Amino acid sequence: MRRIILNKLRVQASVGILPHELTAKQPLLISCEVRMQDAPLVPAKDQVDHVLDYRRIRQLAIDEVQAAHINMLESLAGHICEKILALPGVSAATVRVDKPNIFPDCDGVGVEVSAEKV
Repeated sequence: MRRIILNKLRVQASVGILPHELTAKQPLLISCEVRMQDAPLVPAKDQVDHVLDYRRIRQLAIDEVQAAHINMLESLAGHICEKILALPGVSAATVRVDKPNIFPDCDGVGVEVSAEKV
């Protein structure tokens, strides 16, 4: 099995339900873990076309953030997870979306979703 991990991608997103969140973008951190159950330990060739290019995962997350305003972190994480699961060779994915510094007494709030192909 192979895992690809995208750790804390920093984006500015139109997300939230509060009045100030509807008019201004805010920072989010997006992390993804992609599992490929049937991937060989070593790719057939040491070339990017023999693996799932992690740039695709990064761009997929960015595109989802930029698509439109979204109310809930749960929805954003779920949409990203669905798109990752549609990539070739992916057997499971976990997506975490964190809203840093949302409360003065904690580092942030996050939502994590996981799914497997059936």
